[in-house]
Amino acid sequence: MRLDLVKQELGEHWSAYGQAITTALANENKLLSKLNGYIIDTAGKQLRPVLCLLAAQACGKVSQMSYECAAVCEIIHTATLLHDDVADNGDMRRGVPTVKAVFSPAASVLTGDYWLAQGMHVLINKCNVEILGHFTKALHDLSVGEIIQMEKAENLDTTKEDYYKIIECKTASLFIAAVKSGAISAGAPQEYVDAMAEYAYHLGLAFQMRDDIFDYSPKMDTGKLPGADLKERKITLPLLCAMEAAPQEEAAIRKLIDRIENTIEKDSCVSDSEKEIITSVNGFICKYNGIGKAQQILEHHVKIAQDVISILPQSTAKERLIQLVQYVGKRNI
Repeated sequence: MRLDLVKQELGEHWSAYGQAITTALANENKLLSKLNGYIIDTAGKQLRPVLCLLAAQACGKVSQMSYECAAVCEIIHTATLLHDDVADNGDMRRGVPTVKAVFSPAASVLTGDYWLAQGMHVLINKCNVEILGHFTKALHDLSVGEIIQMEKAENLDTTKEDYYKIIECKTASLFIAAVKSGAISAGAPQEYVDAMAEYAYHLGLAFQMRDDIFDYSPKMDTGKLPGADLKERKITLPLLCAMEAAPQEEAAIRKLIDRIENTIEKDSCVSDSEKEIITSVNGFICKYNGIGKAQQILEHHVKIAQDVISILPQSTAKERLIQLVQYVGKRNI
């Protein structure tokens, strides 16, 4: 599936979303305008606004509020990335230099603050209280997820339950806000809103699981550096699956990873001995088919996401939502 074709198919709705985000971020300050232009020109897939608009189409009638919700989805997502790039000392994202690298860490943080403020301004002035509540919950969950992940990277005691909680907060939460706001803005009945929320939950889990699989798949041209998660002491699904298959080796693997210093604190430097550790852990995951087992779990969530929206009336938008979740399960970018 090609997202660019879905955007073309959205036609005037996609154009109206573009106008909404441009209006929301407009500012007379020259530096801020330059920063905004750089961010918009190097934008990623814009999956969340696509989901918002498709949810609105599939559940009712697209409205001006739908466009504002789609804009808020991308504004909040981008703001979190601007902050993450500073927290993670990230100089590249999707193969493009980050604002932190091109301008400065301060510019990245402050621009992220501005985007968040403008997103809240849109929610308060152009959306309803129910939609505001869904996005504020997503913001809460996003921050909590980051803190839990930081704590687990320090303690190296991540369990599958912890992992699910982290990715539910960090990824699924904003997907849920995107589709629920889209459905509500289109006047959808509650049963449709609930179905879309469950769809987005499983879609979000699958999306992050696929992203975590990329970290152990260096042959994929994903733009993600191989071994990045281990360098930051993150224990994700492929490794958890491998440890589950070989519980007798789990303690030794966790102890091995504990010898890696968090590269965020070392300006991304990795010693030769740490490279050997990462190679050993990759071998362990390969030996016990951690990637294959993780992919099976991912595909389970993909199936659930498809099934739960069977309640929606048949439409092109519903077909695209099904195709999107299938794409997420198999994407290589």
